[in-house]
Amino acid sequence: MGATREEQRRETETRVLRAAGELFRAHGFANTTIRDIAAACGVSAGTVASVGEKDALLVASFDRLIERIHEDRSRSGGSPEGSAVEQILMLLDPFVEIFAADVGLARAYGSVLVAGERDSVVFSELADALIREIEAALLRSSAHGMDAQTARPLAESIYFAYIGRLFSWPSREAVTADALRHSLRRVVEAICRSEEAEK
Repeated sequence: MGATREEQRRETETRVLRAAGELFRAHGFANTTIRDIAAACGVSAGTVASVGEKDALLVASFDRLIERIHEDRSRSGGSPEGSAVEQILMLLDPFVEIFAADVGLARAYGSVLVAGERDSVVFSELADALIREIEAALLRSSAHGMDAQTARPLAESIYFAYIGRLFSWPSREAVTADALRHSLRRVVEAICRSEEAEK
């Protein structure tokens, strides 16, 4: 029995997004056309356009990379160890790697999201997933017996500080992944210290 229409549609979407991501990384976002993507995955330009415009394909390809990290962590079932700051930085590091791998592409992705014309699960389902992971790290490592009422808003503060730092970072020239990690460490430490000072 052959694939259903829905299965074919999903398979085509996966091929288009994979090809788009590869071409964006190889040639840059601005230099990649819908026709290039269509040729790379052996479909018509109209088929590519039915999956999404170029901006939407960029957002979807980044979102899928980020989603895969959460899925892998969920399957592995392991938790980082160390202080709250160390655990949180370990949770953030794979995302730093994605953005550092191609700063130009990260800049294009950030620009599309800031323009507000494309929805991204990075601000909804994936945000909730990362906030929950940060919250769990805070609860696991709390020397002060932090409860969920305190941990959730603290995790949200760390998440929004991270997102702000991540999306402002690619606009600066000659900034390395290590510099971003150092900046995130300072931010996370400051937020965690301020919570401890209030106790």
